[in-house]
Amino acid sequence: MRALVQDKYALRDLHREIDLLDRKLSHTSKFESFETEEERAAAVRKLTIRRDQHVVLAQSLIDLGIEYHPSEVPPSLRTPEQIAALGADAQATPKVVAEVEAIEQEAPVARPDPTDFGAMVSRLERENSMTSSPLAAWKDDLAAYRRRRQKTQSA
Repeated sequence: MRALVQDKYALRDLHREIDLLDRKLSHTSKFESFETEEERAAAVRKLTIRRDQHVVLAQSLIDLGIEYHPSEVPPSLRTPEQIAALGADAQATPKVVAEVEAIEQEAPVARPDPTDFGAMVSRLERENSMTSSPLAAWKDDLAAYRRRRQKTQSA
């Protein structure tokens, strides 16, 4: 069995892991595509269980008296006292996060249909071919790069 290191660096790593799991949970619940909603719920449940275990472990280290800096605590676990201690910058962060989440709940992000990808590329190629910008000749630039690359590799 692995021995748990009980120092401030282990607590910092736990806080970072909790923050990462918070972001993964947010991404999984809002943006990741699944075959069914049951699969999404299972993935969210799995991440939530891992996050909760990390939170319990971090709290037990804090209860043991291990020192930590308030800025290392993930935003989801910050208390009002910690937010006040961090100053105005930390106060804005949860406020901005709450505003973004409210906006996303009101109007979900429209994701393009993967089947329309070819149509979008064709439309962009037509638009670029009509303009005389350097972007219109990207295929020629790519072909020239490939020719130069083949010469340098064969030499």
